[in-house]
Amino acid sequence: MIGVISQERAMEILAKYSGWIEEVGRRYQVPPAAVKAVLYKEMTQTDLMDPLADLAVWTGLTSRKDSSTGYGQIFGRTGLLAVNYALDQGLASYASLGLETDHRLSVDDPEDIRLVWNRLRSDERFNIEVCAINLRLCAQEMTGRTDFASFSEEETRLTLTRYNANVRHVTAYGEDAFRLMQMFSEPAPSV
Repeated sequence: MIGVISQERAMEILAKYSGWIEEVGRRYQVPPAAVKAVLYKEMTQTDLMDPLADLAVWTGLTSRKDSSTGYGQIFGRTGLLAVNYALDQGLASYASLGLETDHRLSVDDPEDIRLVWNRLRSDERFNIEVCAINLRLCAQEMTGRTDFASFSEEETRLTLTRYNANVRHVTAYGEDAFRLMQMFSEPAPSV
């Protein structure tokens, strides 16, 4: 795998968006360390095929209609599901998320998926916000609740795994993301 974003660059991006990550973590009641963990994991696993897949979707020159994109490597369909979850939970509106639409977005409508995908690809802050929302949705799916503070370590690992895979067991991704979450939870060393 030829990585596109180095570990050092990923840390720079997390530092640049640290305030925003804290804000969306509070807004959606998701630990900022969990958001940072999956963002770091996704960024450092992005390889040369990811931008090529994005290009195929963006240009429409192939039959491919969706790809994982942005810092959180979120598919348009996944992003749309997360956005609708936030809407249904009263956490956000389409307007507050910067999505201009006159109807409820549907995963059955390729134009709706495209609308969300375009924002995920072109707006880093939106991508990070949807990452946080999706983590909350993953928690709901895996544990039946969203109070991360009450989760066992296993439930946290399951939630982090679900961000990357539609499985009901902890994967290596979930283990790695959990270690990263612990690292990002530690206070910064004083100088």
